[in-house]
Amino acid sequence: MNSKPTINGQSLVVMAAFFYGLNPFFAQLLFKEGLGAEIVSLYRFILPAIFFAFFLRTPQANRSEALRTLLLGVASGISIFSYFHALETIPAATAILIYYTYPVFSVLIGWAVFRRIPSQNSLISAGLVAIAASLAVRPETLPAGVLFSVATCFLAPLVVATQVQYLSNPKTHIPITNRMAWITTGHIMVLLPIAIWIKPEQILPGSLTGLISVVGIALVAAAIPQVLFMVGAPKSCADKNALTGSLELVVAMLAGAVLLGENLDRLEITAMALIVLALFIKQVESKPVAKTLVG
Repeated sequence: MNSKPTINGQSLVVMAAFFYGLNPFFAQLLFKEGLGAEIVSLYRFILPAIFFAFFLRTPQANRSEALRTLLLGVASGISIFSYFHALETIPAATAILIYYTYPVFSVLIGWAVFRRIPSQNSLISAGLVAIAASLAVRPETLPAGVLFSVATCFLAPLVVATQVQYLSNPKTHIPITNRMAWITTGHIMVLLPIAIWIKPEQILPGSLTGLISVVGIALVAAAIPQVLFMVGAPKSCADKNALTGSLELVVAMLAGAVLLGENLDRLEITAMALIVLALFIKQVESKPVAKTLVG
């Protein structure tokens, strides 16, 4: 009797990376509709939060894990607002490249915080991603007075890197729907008060394209890839999960170029090529750069 083929964890992470890479595309469409970063970031999570609210009920044995997931959601809410604010105020390519340095931070955080010693290949791949980002993040191209936006944009890769490392091997395994319920609740706990405090002049898109973009950013670029990642990440290793996320950058920049008509210069194309090269470097765990960590 033939067994049904199964999709491995890494394939699910690749699929998640593709969908996550569409975030800047949908966000920029909504910015063109006149919506601000606070509303765009709220739309990204409020529809999934409403749906997954039905799965918030948690057995007492899992409540500590639910709290950790909620805190991850709070941190993610703050970081995504910072990222979308940067997309509004600095060149989109710069904000996107800052965000997608998170595979580098993930390898470093995994090493320093989670005691996951990276392989030599992981460090080489992370180094290529860092070089790629540095090629396109050029201070001379930034408008005056945006240093704060650039600095806060780095919150996003730091938080995403932490999520990648933790969700690749959470302390306690709980149902995906329950974890999604708590992480989206954490997002809304931050983003809803921010939206109320800013008092945006416009809260609804004014065209069919805008309405489709709301659905796209909430489901296609948020809920679906989050579920794919949460299912796939524990079945793969953290280094692979982190570096596969680099694919998001290629998707984000190509979507901007093909669908929004943005120009890609020579350095940005070179950056994408380096990231693709980093993805093709086989990640192995048998050759760590050190056997133990001090401390």
